[in-house]
Amino acid sequence: MKTHQPLRAAVVGLRIHAGGLEPDRNHGLIKSFHAQDDAEIVAYCEWDPAEAEALAALERLDPTAHIYTSLDDLLNREAFDLAAVMLPPNEATPAALRLAEAGKHLFIEKQAARAASELLPLCRLAEERNLVIQAGYPWPRHPVAAEIRRCLDDGVLGRLLAMEARLVTVQVAPGLRDPQHWMYRRSGEGGGILHMEGGHWLTLFQLFAQARARSVTALCSRTTDDIEDGVEDAATVALEYANGVHACLHMGYLLSGAGPRNDTYMGIRGNLGAATWSPVGDGQLTVSSVAAQWQGAPERTVTMQLAPRLVYAEQWGYEFVADFVRAVRKGGEAVVSIEDAYHILQIIDAAYESSQTGRRVVLP
Repeated sequence: MKTHQPLRAAVVGLRIHAGGLEPDRNHGLIKSFHAQDDAEIVAYCEWDPAEAEALAALERLDPTAHIYTSLDDLLNREAFDLAAVMLPPNEATPAALRLAEAGKHLFIEKQAARAASELLPLCRLAEERNLVIQAGYPWPRHPVAAEIRRCLDDGVLGRLLAMEARLVTVQVAPGLRDPQHWMYRRSGEGGGILHMEGGHWLTLFQLFAQARARSVTALCSRTTDDIEDGVEDAATVALEYANGVHACLHMGYLLSGAGPRNDTYMGIRGNLGAATWSPVGDGQLTVSSVAAQWQGAPERTVTMQLAPRLVYAEQWGYEFVADFVRAVRKGGEAVVSIEDAYHILQIIDAAYESSQTGRRVVLP
């Protein structure tokens, strides 16, 4: 039996991974929050006229929730405990600051800002107001990521030495990815593929290294005329972590559209073994080890059954949202905190600086 009322949630923005409530499509974060036992969506707020149809659909499918087209009206008229912010970075930051100033806990879909300097005031507000703010990087909740972390904790891989990751996906070009979409414009997103997608991989690097990055060296390039000038569609980033671990991240909007849409890889190497995984795949993990406990079978491949769920990122994505709701209820820590998001943007900013100057950048 419930001893308290569910937390009241407001959805602010419908423009990245929001989805809708149609049973057969639009499986996004709205469904992730709608399915929570301890949270109830009480309001939707979106001011972009291009999203009017999506807002009307939510009004029809969730008639008990209130609809707003102004953040001012939402804050002045609606009582709620937390907000899920799903806006472009240039709009997410000012909206999140307004919400935090009003004492609202926040789930912010990536990225929370265009640059680390823009996010710093929100970090300070979170500390001052004792707010839970979780950034939308759910990969730490993926069962394979958790298994790699367990292999590191159990000594199967020994001391972590290096990490490597790759995401190559379809080009920004007419018929593939709309070059005019805010995701591929500096004014909305703040950068190119490293800014848009790199945070997921950098979050995994941090999960495995259990340390902050201390230096960055990078090449970020524009390889086609279709993407906006000054925005990279290829990036290669080398990182050194505070504990000496090396990492390399390669990303690109480079595929022609023929064949698979994504080419992904994650490699983790320790002095006793290695693990490899294709994150956008079927959950298959291969581990090799000379650790004593693995002498009978030094190489093993496991295909983990990923539980399906009609929300953003399946069951593990649902659990990531559940972690946030639980942290708000109990006063705990976010899985990926606003401080983590700030550090990710520091790395991305440093990569752009390194690419422009040709120098290694040491993080503060």
